[in-house]
Parts: sequence; structure tokens; C-alpha cells
Amino acid sequence: MTYLDPGYEKALELLSDPATAQDGIVMMKAAAESGDTRAMCDYGLLFVTPGGPVTQNSAEALKWFTQAAGHTDDRGQFLLGKMYYDGDGVQKDYVQASKWFTLSAEKGYAIAQYYLGHMYLHGNGVPMDVGEAVRWFALSVDRQCNEARIAMGDVLMTKALGTEDPLRAYDLYNDAMNDGYPPAFYKVGMMYYNGTGTPQNMIQASKVFRKGIDMEEYGCYFMLGKMYYLGQGVQKDTIYGKRYMQMAEEHGFEEATAYLDSIDRSRKEKRKWSGGGSHLIEVEVLKTPDLLSAEREPDLPVSAPQPVKKKRFGIFRK
Repeated sequence: MTYLDPGYEKALELLSDPATAQDGIVMMKAAAESGDTRAMCDYGLLFVTPGGPVTQNSAEALKWFTQAAGHTDDRGQFLLGKMYYDGDGVQKDYVQASKWFTLSAEKGYAIAQYYLGHMYLHGNGVPMDVGEAVRWFALSVDRQCNEARIAMGDVLMTKALGTEDPLRAYDLYNDAMNDGYPPAFYKVGMMYYNGTGTPQNMIQASKVFRKGIDMEEYGCYFMLGKMYYLGQGVQKDTIYGKRYMQMAEEHGFEEATAYLDSIDRSRKEKRKWSGGGSHLIEVEVLKTPDLLSAEREPDLPVSAPQPVKKKRFGIFRK
């Protein structure tokens, strides 16, 4: 990796303010053209970040990520692998994705380690190997990657390793929650709700779900709504409960749809005749693996889609 251009930090500063963003783009491009791999990554990310100051252009992003990866930059290697993983600007190719993730992961790049673990868990581009998946998740957890904490916790909640370890899973979920990672609030809340890895405590579950709502974690909307509807850990209020569950449904949380259908069977008929029932979900371009996809093995652990932590624009070093 090559860090050369003294204008890189100034470019970041200019890009952080909409009033000076255009000047920042010019300066970032100049830094990238000078050979600064940080600038190559960040300039490329401008072209695949929704709402950014430039027109979206996957081919342009791919060009700059390829240049950064060619200079052995760990973040550039990850971002190039992500393009192959998603089929964004290039034909989807899990083998190529795993190649670039491996190069990045071996340098210690935490989010690449997480992705590589996911690929081994489900045999995408590499042989399926739960032990190898756990090895990469563990390395990523050591670097405090919250996505990896959730993934490792999910593995420990199954018998994928021959035994379950809900106590360790709870610790991992709790660490991610204490770090403010939204999906972890749902995971911890569910452990209190079910009494798994920690004593069952409906009041504590409702408190965690409430905090998750503040983080806009829609699984928490559903669960708090369900608790209000049933009067679990909170005073029963079916109207309030339905409202929370409907908010979760509006953001694509399928469990909310199924539960609302179960308490109001007329909903299915209304959707049948109206042709409705699907919900568009606005997602980040740089999302982490969807472990709910059809490509996963049915007996392997499942995690909800988890967004990569971002700073300013794009993915920054963890």
C-alpha cells in the first residue's frame, strides 16, 4: 500500500462539507492519480455510495479499486472483492471475490476476515468449512469487528461446531451491543426474551428492544410490538403493539408480516386481491452478506443482513 499525497487529509475535510464537496472531489482524484492508495479507495467509493456528490458509476469505482488492489492495499483488495461478490460493475464471481478477500484478510483487514468467514461457512467460492469460517470470524472478532461478533455468536447458537455455547454467544452479542451496533440489540433482546445464554427476563428484553428502536433496528420494533400485543414485560396495549409491528413490516421485516397475518387473517385476502404484500427495502450498496439468502445451507446459522459501519463515505479501516 502507498500513502503519498499530502492533500489526502484536506480532501477528506472538504468532502465532509457539502459546500466544499466539489473541491474535495478534485483534490481526492488528484491524490489518487498521484498513487495514494487511500485516495484510490475513497475516490472509487464516491461512485458507489448512494447520495454522494458524484453520479453513481460502478465501472469507475471498479477501476480505482483495481488500482489500489494492484498496489497490495488491504482495503482496496477488500473493495475489489466486494465488487465481485455483489456482481457490481463486473460479473458476479465468488472465486474472484474469495481471492481478494483472502489477500486482504491475511493482512488483518477485519471486515475482509468476516466476509471470508462467511464464504467458508456457506461454501461460496471456497470449499465449505465451518472450522475455517470460525477461524476467520475469530480473527475478525479480535479486531473488534461487530459483524464478526454477530456471525460468531450465530455459529455458537447452533451445533455447527458439535455443541452449542449460548453463554459465549451472549457475550459476543453483548459486546457488539455495547459498541452501539444496531443488529446486536435484537440479538441480545431475544436472548433475554427466550432465556437463552442468560436468565429469561421480559422486562429487560423490552428495555433492550426499546434501545434498539432508537437505533432503527426493525427487528426490535417487531418484538416490542409483539410484547405490547401480548402484555409481556410491558402493560398490554394491542393498538400500540400493532403499530410497532406495522412499522417493522413497512421496513421489510417478514416476521412482522407473518405475525400480523396470524392475528388478522383478512390481511392475506386483501393482499391477494390488491396484488400487494411486498415491501421494497432501501439497503446500503456496501452491505454485508445476507445470511438469509437462498444460497445458504439450511442447517447453518442465520444472521440478519448487517450494514458495514461507515465513516464519512464508504468503508474505513477498523
